[in-house]
Amino acid sequence: MKKITLLLLLFTGFSYSQEKKTFFTTLEPLTLEQSTFFALVNRYYPDFSIPKMVNNIYTETNEVAESYVEYDRSPIDCDDYLIVLQSDNKRLDYQFVYNLGNGNLINKGSFYVLGSDVYKVDFSIKGKNKNFIEMYKNGKEVYNENPYKGLDK
Repeated sequence: MKKITLLLLLFTGFSYSQEKKTFFTTLEPLTLEQSTFFALVNRYYPDFSIPKMVNNIYTETNEVAESYVEYDRSPIDCDDYLIVLQSDNKRLDYQFVYNLGNGNLINKGSFYVLGSDVYKVDFSIKGKNKNFIEMYKNGKEVYNENPYKGLDK
């Protein structure tokens, strides 16, 4: 009896986990909310220019799940990048990869809009042991944890 119950639970759990979700994507101009978000971020952090187009990922119910930002040229002189705007248009996540002569530098971070303030959290990872954390509010640094201060990243 225990084996039958266990098999029934496994079969039910497996069939439930096989629920398919369909997403579709389109390249389209920024919406008003997305444009407002980018304008606010660009005011304090001009490195992130306002893109013309975003690649919106839609759910089955035609709601934007997230948006991938694409530029003609990389916004910062890097070798690879990924910029994702969340569906609520209040958070932007980014990652930049730099292939340097002495190893890779990965720069990750997020922008958050809370009220009229724009916060930036920035992580830089160089090799296996060097990590740098910086936090900004409206373009001004409020926290910096860099044990290698004064050394070239």
